[in-house]
Amino acid sequence: MGGVADYSGALVLEVATTVATTVVAEPADALVVGPARLSRDEMVRLAGMDYPSLRAELAGLPKWVLYPLGVALVLVRHAVIEPPAVELRVTSEVPQAVGVSSSAALELATARALTGEALDGVHLAALCQEAENSVVGAPCGAMDQIAVAVGRPGRIVPILCRPGDPYPMEQIPAHLEVVGWPTGTEHDVTGLPYRRARAAAFIGKRLIEHATGRQWDWISELPPAALATLPEVVAGEAFLADLARTGDPLTEVEPGVDYPVRAATAFGPAEHRRSDLLLAALRRADTGPARRLFAASHAGYQAMGLGHPAADRVVADALGCEGVHGARSSGGGSGGTVAVLCDRGALDHVEGLIR
Repeated sequence: MGGVADYSGALVLEVATTVATTVVAEPADALVVGPARLSRDEMVRLAGMDYPSLRAELAGLPKWVLYPLGVALVLVRHAVIEPPAVELRVTSEVPQAVGVSSSAALELATARALTGEALDGVHLAALCQEAENSVVGAPCGAMDQIAVAVGRPGRIVPILCRPGDPYPMEQIPAHLEVVGWPTGTEHDVTGLPYRRARAAAFIGKRLIEHATGRQWDWISELPPAALATLPEVVAGEAFLADLARTGDPLTEVEPGVDYPVRAATAFGPAEHRRSDLLLAALRRADTGPARRLFAASHAGYQAMGLGHPAADRVVADALGCEGVHGARSSGGGSGGTVAVLCDRGALDHVEGLIR
């Protein structure tokens, strides 16, 4: 529960999978990541650049290379490590581009290969998020990196994303499990639907602040009465003409794009409450509220443009199975994977589940 509500500062509930990504750092005469080979001097130069210029410099590399390379450069930039002379070799069981944190797994595995166990997991997660935001150019929140850094299979990781404060983990009741059911459709947090939904949420926050003369630290703190005053849709060019900026450094408002402002802004506060309710219910081993909460979360994805017919079909199929208590779009939406809360073994007949 939570999904894209992390950038809203909401409470989100994450569960680590049993699949893993491994990165091994082998001695070399430069930093080698796939086709990229950087000398020590080149790493120092790149790590000292402003991020837009750095992204432009690295634009010709395969996208997957930017994740480990970005982590290495961020670690050098913050003087966490000296420029490394290693070849990074990656092996992974984590399915890619289906919304189960494959990029965060690659980032954290790279960071651990380069730093060992010297850094606290939450600190390392923040550096990896910086690499994804600023080097890869994906405006993700902190949720995935923190879940990968501290999560354990079979436990819920509650994270208050203000900006990233994990609460003590909670054991999933023994008779229940959370599984990922891939929809067969890839998702991409650098793609238009995710960027549009995120920008719409920050447009809504800025409009409310402008109208009330007040400021809030997080979208998830906005009051329901103020949310109700927001327009359903705002044209990018109209917002730029009136207010110019959202206040979020990772958000770019584009002329010619219509933004689902009310739905996207309301999602964070609503998901914060849903996560709180679901966590309280699971602590009591009570699945009664789950179907309603999962359904509302899934509908929220659809309302802000992150739904997909393939995800709707998987949700319907899952809810038709005995022992399923809730199903919803997960990750960045727009396909990817559906998260399902069910009795243990209830979906063992389904091929390709992610556990």
